[in-house]
Amino acid sequence: MATKAEVRQRVGEDLGLVPVGQTLEAQDQARIDAAIAEAYERLKDKGLASWASTGDIPARFVPSFCLLVEQRLLVSYSVPESRFIRITNEAGPDGGMAIATLASIAVPEYESHNEVADF
Repeated sequence: MATKAEVRQRVGEDLGLVPVGQTLEAQDQARIDAAIAEAYERLKDKGLASWASTGDIPARFVPSFCLLVEQRLLVSYSVPESRFIRITNEAGPDGGMAIATLASIAVPEYESHNEVADF
């Protein structure tokens, strides 16, 4: 599980706003919190947010959720080109790849208990 503060810090570090372990400035915290809320609502609308908006984020969702938030913030910050390309490639230009990954994590593979196994 990751708290909203831990996600915020990870996003700030991934975007290069602060070195690892340093504290984000208040305006950056507010901007990232807004992007977290927006990403949460986007997932909730798709039925993929299995946690409360104020609750901790399950560990298996954290990497893709952070990518979704980072992708949203790319236009707000002057992110180095290498980070921009990595985030865009991993999240998709509109966050679609991150959402697809979250969907695959959220929805378990179909397993029928009524079908006979064909060995």
